Amino acid sequence: MHTSTPIPAVKTSTTFSLPIPKIPGLPPPETATALLADTTIDEPKEIISGLLHQGTKGVIASASKAGKTCLLLDLALSVATGTKFLHWDTTQGKVMFINFEVMRGFMKKRLTALKNRRQIQTVENLHIWNLRGKTANFEALVANIIREVEGKGFSLIILDPIYKAMVGRSESIGSSVGVLCDQLERLAERSGAAVLFSHHFPKGDPKKKAVIDRMAGSGVIARDADSLVAITEHETTGCYTVEMVLRNFPEQPAFVVELDYPVMVEREDLDPEDVASDGAEPDTDEGLLDLLKAKPLTSGEWQAAALGLGLSRPTFYRVKAVLKADGYVMYDTKTKTWSLASTAKG
Repeated sequence: MHTSTPIPAVKTSTTFSLPIPKIPGLPPPETATALLADTTIDEPKEIISGLLHQGTKGVIASASKAGKTCLLLDLALSVATGTKFLHWDTTQGKVMFINFEVMRGFMKKRLTALKNRRQIQTVENLHIWNLRGKTANFEALVANIIREVEGKGFSLIILDPIYKAMVGRSESIGSSVGVLCDQLERLAERSGAAVLFSHHFPKGDPKKKAVIDRMAGSGVIARDADSLVAITEHETTGCYTVEMVLRNFPEQPAFVVELDYPVMVEREDLDPEDVASDGAEPDTDEGLLDLLKAKPLTSGEWQAAALGLGLSRPTFYRVKAVLKADGYVMYDTKTKTWSLASTAKG
């Protein structure tokens, strides 16, 4: 009778047929105790207070032709002069604005208008690098940018717009976007500066998507950034709701800005919840009205209760917009709460 040799259930050792590749500069692991005891560790400097640290990555995204370049130029000028940007304070530092899209003559026109509007006398800390038509080999371009900025004390590097760096690659393929994000990480690490870039929304109703999902292409772009600022069209013409998704800062409330060329100015009288919609109305209030019967709720409380009912965030925002437009609910600007209007369903 033939007896088969038993096969061990667990391998007791593993032999690698090839040597493990060495990665230059790879730090050793450390214990949590050692990490907590290290008194030399400091948080990176905040370039934009409450929004962006030096050495981190950020993205500002909006629909096309929403004034991103004007906004980014305003941001660059604010950091270069240490002045306020929208409602955020900034820390003065050298800024490199890398322009991939606007012709040099038009860039001069925009910067002149912005400088005059803000009555700024000197722009010595702001550097403009016009690279329209030079993005075909982005890896090589990043190497040249690093050579230009490394060791020169730049606080902020802005790339506008990032889709120009996707020549030959698809922004919808995660692996292609991953290569791009790796290059941006390399730029931030080698320069020591915060790296901020602009991106765009796809066609369609952004209101139906969570803030982090509104950008075109692969979701890797949004999730890789440490700070995300989404600028979504408001129902008031010429105005935009500004929302943030932040990895290293506390959550911040949304607010509304209006494009008053060449700057954006805050509109405290407008409700940031009133994002423009494609007009599609739901057949039901999805139970949102019942949630307000007991007492008024803040936007966050109302949304949390709606999620508890199993609704998605896009559905909550879409239905809430219709309920407000139809006069079923009202918003109290003093208490910042929503309540049933007199015409609400009983």
